[in-house]
Amino acid sequence: MPQITFHPDLRSIDVRDGERLLAAAWKAGVGIKSVCGGHGKCGSCLVEVDAAASAADALLPPTAAEIELLPPEYGARGYRLACLCDVHGDLALSIPPESQAVRNSPRKPYTVTDVTPRPIVTRVCAPVAGAYEEPMRPLAERLRTAFSQALGRKAVELPVGVVADYSTLPGFDGASEVTATLYSERTVLSLQPGRASALYGLAIDIGTTSVVAFLCDLVHGRIVGMRTAGNPQAIYGEDVISRMTHIQQDGAALADMRQRLVDELNRLIDEAAAEAGIALGDIVDTVVVGNPTMQHILLGINPEPLGRGPYMPVWADGVELSAAELSLHALPRSRVFVFPSIAGYIGGDTLAALLTRGPEFYRGTQLLIDVGTNGEVVLVHDGALVATSCATGPVYEGAHIRCGMRAVPGAIERVWIDPKGKIRCAAIKDGEQGTDRRPIGLCGSGVISSVAALVGGGLIGEDGGLAPPQSHPALSGSAHGRAEEVTLVAGAYSRTGRDIVLTQHDVRSVQLGKSALRAGIEILLADCGIDKADRILLAGTFGNHLEPDDILKIGLVPPVPVERVRSIGNAAGDGARMALFNRNHRRRAGALARRVRVLELSLRADFQDLFVAHTVLAPEAQALESV
Repeated sequence: MPQITFHPDLRSIDVRDGERLLAAAWKAGVGIKSVCGGHGKCGSCLVEVDAAASAADALLPPTAAEIELLPPEYGARGYRLACLCDVHGDLALSIPPESQAVRNSPRKPYTVTDVTPRPIVTRVCAPVAGAYEEPMRPLAERLRTAFSQALGRKAVELPVGVVADYSTLPGFDGASEVTATLYSERTVLSLQPGRASALYGLAIDIGTTSVVAFLCDLVHGRIVGMRTAGNPQAIYGEDVISRMTHIQQDGAALADMRQRLVDELNRLIDEAAAEAGIALGDIVDTVVVGNPTMQHILLGINPEPLGRGPYMPVWADGVELSAAELSLHALPRSRVFVFPSIAGYIGGDTLAALLTRGPEFYRGTQLLIDVGTNGEVVLVHDGALVATSCATGPVYEGAHIRCGMRAVPGAIERVWIDPKGKIRCAAIKDGEQGTDRRPIGLCGSGVISSVAALVGGGLIGEDGGLAPPQSHPALSGSAHGRAEEVTLVAGAYSRTGRDIVLTQHDVRSVQLGKSALRAGIEILLADCGIDKADRILLAGTFGNHLEPDDILKIGLVPPVPVERVRSIGNAAGDGARMALFNRNHRRRAGALARRVRVLELSLRADFQDLFVAHTVLAPEAQALESV
């Protein structure tokens, strides 16, 4: 069998003759970016083949389709696309920084909020009658009586399975006190001899691109650990449509996506618990939020109906199941509460974000926007809630961009033009001293920032076209008198040794995503009979790192004074923690879901005209001045 070795960590794997290189890398635990899900369309899964490892015998020459996707300088230096290469012999290769995926942990900010603790899980210690005390009764009955008396109830539900582990029965029978972990003060989740009071829970936010797990102290209402990671389902594509397509074509893909996700969640849980010195058995409750596709996959439900009209979820209500049913690392009988969804593309993550808003949110007119591979928009007007979703595409995650990448250390997140006309950039730092600070590529906020800066500097017109090459030294190439790309960072100053550029195609991708979102917002406003919002709230990882000035300059959102655009962090994760800390918020979530009216853009005749109109990258300065 051929063997593949991945540098620099020398990770190796044996593969079948003819196996696709991308699939082999993921089996080896080596994450390679694959925006299109391995369909040979995006050119993002670049690998650098070691010429000394008999690569000529291991790989067939590139096809015309692969050559077309490879920039000329890449092909000349031994680069190939992992999704278009079949392995026929031993091979050694490296993954360039801009093509690395999954193992990089994206930024997932959160807000520290005060929530009055009222967890749905409690622990009660009670004295248990001895086996020879009159009247003599079976152990289960004595336990039930003890906890019913401790709670002042007539009966406590005590499933037979809780005390059916015969190896533990002698321990309970000899104990003068036993602690019960109770769900909703009635159902016993576990029993243990002696006194125990520790209560911990998990709040999990599952996004298409990344996942975050918060380990929380339920008694004191605080976070004791947090872990983030890329969503390992990215092997099947960076967006939900690609993943749905894989499931439709291969029934086994659903189980594999679910298992990859659960395995990654368990890794995060194990790490957070070990660092905090917490036993997994003390994790007694879990709340999960995510977009509808991610929630379906987590529960093993085929999300395929979400990908075709009328785009309805298989289920929309909140779901409760045990940690054991999900194979999640927590107390086996503990409950996992998965948030309700609002619509086919508006899920528990949006609902959790709404949950974080206080009474002031419902006064006047406000927009809550979460921009990602799909854009969710909720408009509140005089207390009424109406929502829609917009297919913005993965451009705002740095995908389908020539030098795009996720928001990890080395990604350019801010671009500006200094008074002398020179293009300047700032990249995300990793906080470690002595590391290479040179940039690797552009993340989503960097893409928006660069377009805004170049529009403001006259290098990009309002129609999205690049200026003529002679207008600025950073412009190069020529198409109909206009440049084809802008060099933001020369190769000599990048970590990859290659120029970091923004291409004309990149700008067009931004325009398409921007116009889809803006058209959806305008339809919501018109539906409510209003023409502007009082405030705009930006939720999610991407929204948290956008500069309000940038999105107003290119018309991504309607014009409002810049101080009225505010980021609210990872509101989905914040809402999940609220529901974890206090049971009342779970009921609120269900009530909110029923309260939201949904507008389906595919049914709107005016969407296409608005979409075309808002491709313009206009600063809208006059409109801003009139607000």
